[in-house]
Amino acid sequence: MRVAAAVLLGAAIGALTGCSGSSGAPAAWLAPTTEGQKDVSSGTPLERFFPLVDGMVYHYATESMGGEHGFLVARVVRTSANAGELRFPKGRKRISFAKDGIVLELLEGPVYLIKEPVAVGATFRGEHGGTTRILAINAAIDVPAGHYDGCIQTLEERGGDAPVRYATTYCPGVGIVLLEAGGGGALERASLTSYGPPLAMKPDGLDRFKVTPPPDGPAPQAPGP
Repeated sequence: MRVAAAVLLGAAIGALTGCSGSSGAPAAWLAPTTEGQKDVSSGTPLERFFPLVDGMVYHYATESMGGEHGFLVARVVRTSANAGELRFPKGRKRISFAKDGIVLELLEGPVYLIKEPVAVGATFRGEHGGTTRILAINAAIDVPAGHYDGCIQTLEERGGDAPVRYATTYCPGVGIVLLEAGGGGALERASLTSYGPPLAMKPDGLDRFKVTPPPDGPAPQAPGP
């Protein structure tokens, strides 16, 4: 399942350097830190579709057409008002907020995950060398973590000898809730199962560490008639 997971998260945040499998994530890795920035916001309109809220933890369930199942876990560290990181047990991905979109910082240069104009049919260069097209700007979706409305859905398609398709759903106030990758007759999927602050064990039970979400920005508007 490690290969499938790497392909899936590659659809949205680059080739995965974390891990997947059946064992739990190390408690020390998920423990809260003091290095992140609290109560900051870039003020950009698309930040709410990739809200890097310091300390938040994402859990995804992964599956393949062959019936294999696994999981992925990522923790957010907000490094500044305009940038942050998704950290995995064995790596990290750097995200920044630009005036015209959400940017993934790669070694070979930055690429957009979502780019203005946010309109159905708009296209831009994709992370994997293909063309990313916006399929929907007000989609509704159900995943194990719950029901979400007002979501942006993108599709990157790459042709050639080994054509592949990468579909990603970004929902306001949460970020990536669904990742799908298909090619060569195979399909892999990662669905959000939970999103929230890390948990701590107290003598009287569980406690969630406090985090502060970014303010809501304006929603993408569908073109008029």
